[in-house]
This record gives sequence, structure tokens and C-alpha cells, in this order.
Amino acid sequence: MFLQRFQPQSLKTRVTLLTLLIVVLSFLSLASYMKGLLREELLRFTGEQQRSALNLLTAEVNHGLQDRLDILKTVASRVSPTQVDDQAAMNAFLLERPFLAGLFNSGAMIWNRQGVLQANMQFLKDGLVANALDPQELATVLKDGEAVIGRIHFHSKPNAPAFAMAVPIRNLQGEVIGALAGVIRLDQANFLSQLASHRYGKTGNFFLLDARQRLIFATSDTPRLMEVLPAPGISPWIDRFVQGFEGTARVVNPHGVEVLVSIRQIPLAHWYASVTLAPEETFALIEAIQPRGRLAALVLALFCLTLIWLMLRRQLAPMTAAVNTLDGFVRHNQPPQALPVVRQDEIGQLVGGFNRLLDTLAQQKKVLQDSEIFKQAVLNSVTAEIAVLNRNGVILTVNDAWRRCSQACAAELGQSASSTEVGANYLAACQSVEADPAASGTLSAQDGIQAVLDGRSPRFYLEYTCHSSQQQRWFSMSVTPLQGEALQGAVVSLEDISERIQMEKQVRDLAFYDPLTHLPNRRLALERLTQQLVRARRAQTRLALLFIDLDKFKPINDALGHEVGDWVLHAVAQRIQACLRESDTAARLGGDEFVVLLPDLQTSDAALAVAEKIRAALAQDFVTTQGLVLSISSSIGVALYPDHGETEKDLLRLGDEAMYRAKKSGCNAVQLCVKPLSAPAPEACDPAPKSHVHLRWKAAFASGNPVIDQEHETLFRLANTLLDEAALRRQQPAAFEAAFEALLAHVVEHFAHEEAILLAHGFAGMADHARQHQVLLARAHALHLSALAADAGDATEGELVKFLVTELVAGHMLHTDSAFFPLFATPGVQTLAAPKFSGI
Repeated sequence: MFLQRFQPQSLKTRVTLLTLLIVVLSFLSLASYMKGLLREELLRFTGEQQRSALNLLTAEVNHGLQDRLDILKTVASRVSPTQVDDQAAMNAFLLERPFLAGLFNSGAMIWNRQGVLQANMQFLKDGLVANALDPQELATVLKDGEAVIGRIHFHSKPNAPAFAMAVPIRNLQGEVIGALAGVIRLDQANFLSQLASHRYGKTGNFFLLDARQRLIFATSDTPRLMEVLPAPGISPWIDRFVQGFEGTARVVNPHGVEVLVSIRQIPLAHWYASVTLAPEETFALIEAIQPRGRLAALVLALFCLTLIWLMLRRQLAPMTAAVNTLDGFVRHNQPPQALPVVRQDEIGQLVGGFNRLLDTLAQQKKVLQDSEIFKQAVLNSVTAEIAVLNRNGVILTVNDAWRRCSQACAAELGQSASSTEVGANYLAACQSVEADPAASGTLSAQDGIQAVLDGRSPRFYLEYTCHSSQQQRWFSMSVTPLQGEALQGAVVSLEDISERIQMEKQVRDLAFYDPLTHLPNRRLALERLTQQLVRARRAQTRLALLFIDLDKFKPINDALGHEVGDWVLHAVAQRIQACLRESDTAARLGGDEFVVLLPDLQTSDAALAVAEKIRAALAQDFVTTQGLVLSISSSIGVALYPDHGETEKDLLRLGDEAMYRAKKSGCNAVQLCVKPLSAPAPEACDPAPKSHVHLRWKAAFASGNPVIDQEHETLFRLANTLLDEAALRRQQPAAFEAAFEALLAHVVEHFAHEEAILLAHGFAGMADHARQHQVLLARAHALHLSALAADAGDATEGELVKFLVTELVAGHMLHTDSAFFPLFATPGVQTLAAPKFSGI
């Protein structure tokens, strides 16, 4: 029964038996022949080979070190003695010699004769050049005028060793006036790592060591890189190597492994090189070189090869013929055809199964090709960049526009486009996508796409930035689920909206910034003052307003012309900004008037100190590009919150009064506001006009959901505040802008909450409802930008207010939202219809 399984027609039986027989005979013959070879001869021969290879290595290291010292000396001879103490000149000197980066991968440095670092060029982002040379080594170069190859230093970054090569800089009389050094990072590619990276045989390794530090700093044995050898007295052989021994020895290394080692000194750098090889490999290598061993191995190999080749040629002939036939089909681009069955063995069964599979695949291939061609043609006809994702976020297919954009973006950023190609996970690629900062409360790209894939959101829309070093770009992302019960995934559509964003930015810049000084204008200054006052009230901190007026500016403007006057205003703006913190605001109100906003102050002395700093800076002479020396000064008034005033209007008025007192006192002075003894209550003097139209919340407007109803009621209150501020916008534009921002921010937050609640309750019209939210917000932003561009014209301003109150709040909240009121209605209770609002 057992012998019947080994049938002659079985390919596995024939190959197994014949191969086993050949291998056994070969190893028995080889083992019998290799007995009796001498071990001592093997060690001597290997030692000679080691020393030969080590001579080549040390020669290359010496050559590399000497070449770099010679180049440093040549570069040092080009340094001008008069510029050694000029840091800018020395940095420019190094920048003009980019070839140093190919020799010193970390950077280059220049010191003056006092040892002060004058130039430091880093060729790596984390070059770590600063402390690459010991003070004693630097002193050797500066005092003795000798070239130095420094010790190995470890910097703050782990595994970042480096060493420096320094030469003196001499003047024409030969005196040392400085030092030039190049630094080589050993954890980056360098000439030493290239020389020592090759292994010696299979188990042998090259080593480069610093004898002074007993440190392995370059080796082909990576785990031992930067290993410190035992201290003196522990290993006598290592002590001999450090003291200058050259030759070959059989020793036990610090890890307890017996090795054959050869040593060669490198006196130029106080280094030495070594090569090690395990005795086991030494004996195997020499045994293979013996003439009779080579002849026997060759004869045996030829004999085995002949037997195996003849056996396989006969037994695998049908398979070879089948492979050649298939290869011919591929080379000539022909459809595969049925293959002939020669014998009924395993190969015959394989060929028969392949023939049956061909018939099935041919039919399916035609259907798939037709479907794929149609779908790809549809995708490529769309101008937007489209990608189809599966339920896990993996890209299934893309159109040509997506592919072109991915390759272009990758080329600009110097990265690979593989993260956005077919087969990549797009959710991982979206981790770096940041939403437009102007879109508050928006989900991240990764969370939004995941929400659509999970069925938690019917649609996701995001605007984000994709800037490069050449240009700034903005894109919109629209994600919709795949339609169909059997399909689970989403379609991502990207469009370039850079032109629209840039146009909006231009409109905003024109509305909020002074085109001459590029400082915030009056409108933006008042807006920031309002925001900082709100923040100061909440945090109970001080706020200072500096009112600055230039002295003697008008005579300069009248005498020298507006071109010089504009130059002076621009220079004044720069000097003011140089005196401020990043959190402070400097703005130009118009003409030669400026204001400075100082938040988060502890005392009034801090505000006076900043004002005095600005006054002193503006009192210095201004020198134009034509060489004209202009002299002006400034009168500065300082008003503090809450010491002097509580509102924007009070601070501006009191700061202006303090400034005029400074002018009357002789100009070029700083005056602190004097708090009035008594002030009439603003309510009793001049009540602010209020709007005659308001919205009133009623219980009949309730939807039944407490969260939605509370937010609707808050929106009514914010809309009434906006109506009141609209009546005073001419006098208080900042208050109107603050009311608008508060209303719009609450609308965005409310829309997000409402969509989440409706999605949880399965609202059927969720997609259309969310789309209406996007349209209303876009319309509000567009009208706001138009009002800013028109400088608060009556018609545009009225249209904005009317849209916000009647359509965004009253119309949408009470009419459009009534469609989902039945979701929360109590049975038996009729919900009253919401009234219509007009007259705004």
C-alpha cells in the first residue's frame, strides 16, 4: 500500500528522490575531502588579507582628511583680514562657497582671534554646528596656528555625533587672526561612513576608532556604532591598540567573542582602524581556496548540476512548453488560448484547470472592460478632481484631473504623490488638511469624510488651504455618499477656489487696512478696541489707548511734497511697530494721526513706558534714500481702561484730549489722561436712539425641542441688538460689527447643533435643509463684504440688516424650520403658524 503511493508518473516523487540522492552524495564527498587541513596556515593567510584591506582603508581615510584640511586652508587664505570681525561678511563668505556642503555635511564656522563665533552656516535643518570644537582645540588653532581634527562630540539630539576639522586664518604677515572649521555629522552620509560601511567577508567588520576617547565612530557593525571601549587596564590588547600597536592578533572582543583582528594607526587624527573576522569564517574561506578543494567542488557541482538539469528537463518539459506558449501570448499581445495536455500527471491537471479558467475569465473580462471604460470616460469628462472611496476610505478610482493635480502638488512640495493615488487611504492623507480659519465650527476633513462614510451625514463640505512655496491656493472639498444599496463608500470632489478667496481677501484688505502704511485703518482699529474691551472686562485686566499725533509733519509734507511725506508716514509706522509686542495693535486713523492699543497691562507705568519708547523712537532723525535728514517729533496721549473710561468712545475722546495737552505743553511729550471729577450719566444726557422695529419671541414659535427653542430665542435677542446698533452705525461702526459677528457666530453654531439633532431623529429632508443653511451663510458673508466695500452705504447696509433679520432669523427659523416641528410635537397639541415680519 505504501509503495503504491510512489508512482513513477508523480512529479513530486521523482524530483524529491533524485534531489535527495544528489544532495546526500555531494555533502558526503565534500565532508570526506575537507578533513585534515591546517588551522594555523588559515590564520596567517587571512591576517595578510586583513592587513592588505586595512592599508587601503587607512590610505583612503588619510587622503580624505588631508584633502579636507587642504581645502579648508585654501578657503581660509581667501578670508579678508578686515572682515573677520564682521559677522554679516563672514556669513556671506560662507554662503558664496556652497561646495563646502559636499565636504562637511553639517556646516562650517568662523571664529575671530578672540574665539568669538562670527559665522555659522548649517547645511542640515538640525545641523547642530555650535559646539563641535572643544575650547582647548580652538585655542590650539588660534594660539599655535596648527590645524586640528577635533574629538567626537555628541549634541542634544540623540545619536547625533560629529567632529570638526579646523585650520587657522592668517593675515598677510602670517599672524593668526581667526579660525575656519568644517563639521561632519557622523549620523549622516559622509566619506568615513562610506569607507567603513562595507563588511569584511560575511562576519567581519571594519572599525574606525578615536584613540583619545576609545570610541567606535564608524563601522560596518551597526549595533556597535558609538560604542566606548573598556577603560585602561581592563583589556591589555585594547590598551596596546590605543598606544600605537600595528599588526594582527587573535583576541576576545569586549562582548566575549573571539575574533581575528588587524590594526593600522591613523596618526593624522589620533585614530586607528581595525578589521575583525570570526575564526569560523577564516577557516571556511581558506579551505575554499585550496586547489584540490576547488577542483573537487567544481567537479561535484558540475556532476550535480548535470543530473538535476537532465532530470528537470525531462520531467518539466510539458510545463516549460506551457510557459513558453503563455509568454508568446503576452509578448505578441494575443489573447491566451487552451494549452495541450501531454501527460495526466500534476502538470496535466494544472494545464486542464487553466484551460477551463480561461473560458470563464474571457467572458468576465469583456464585461468588466466595457464597464470600466464607460465609468472612466464619465469621470474624465468632469473638470473637478474626483476620487471614489470605499467604506474604509481607500481610493478606488480617480479621474485625470485628480491625477494631474496630485502629481503637480507633489512636485511643488517635493513629496511623493502615492498618498493620493489609487490604493492609498485618503483619510490618512487628509490629516494634514486644515480648514479655512474663517470657517468656525467646521468638522475636520478626516472627521467629515468619516461621517459621510458611516452614514451620519448626508453631505460634507469644507474649504481648506493648500499653499506651496510658489503660490497660495484654496480648495473646496465636497463629499457625498455613493448611491445604491450594494455600494458603500463616498465620492470626493475637489475644486480650486483660489480666485474667489483672493478676491474676498482683496476686498477685506481695502476695507480694513491703510494702503500706505499697511497698518489697520480706523474701522479695524475700532473693531479691535471693542474686542479688547470685552476681553478686558471678562479677564478684569487693564487696557491702554495711545493717541499719537506727529509734530512738524505738515511743513515737511508741504515743502518736500507728498512723496516724501508718504515715505515719512511709512517709516513712522515701522518705528511704532518696532516698539510694540505681537499682541499690541498699531493703526493709522488718517493724516498724521496714529493710535496704539496695549492690552493686558498691569500698571499705568507700563503704558507710559511704551509711549515714551515710541516718542523717543520718533524723535530720532529720519534719513531718506536721497540723503535728506528729516526731524519730527510726536505728541502722545494715554488713556487707560478702566481707570479713565469704560467705553470705546470715552477712551478715544480722553486719549485725544491728553494728546492735545501734550501739544500745548510744547510738543514731543507724553501726557496721561486726567480722569474727570464727575460725569453725567449717559442715560440722563443723551439716550441712544433705538430701532423702531424688533422681533418678539412667543411660546407659539416653539418647536418642542428645548435646545433648538433656546437657541432660536437667543437669535431673536441678538437680532434685536443688531437692529439697535444699525441705528448708530455712523457713530459707532465697531459696535455694529461686533453685533454682526456675534449674531453670525451664533447662527453657525445653531445650524451645526440643529443638523446633528435632526440627523439623530431621522429627518427626511435633512439634505435640503443642510443645503439651505450653506446658502444662507454664503449670502450673509457676501452682503457683509459688499457693505464693507461700499463704506457702509445706506442701501447695502439696509439690505444686509433686512436679510439677517427677516430671512436668516425670522424667515428661516420660524417658517422653513416649521417643517421639522412635527418631530418634536406633543400628540394632540397644534403648533401655531409663525407670523411674517416686514418693515425692516
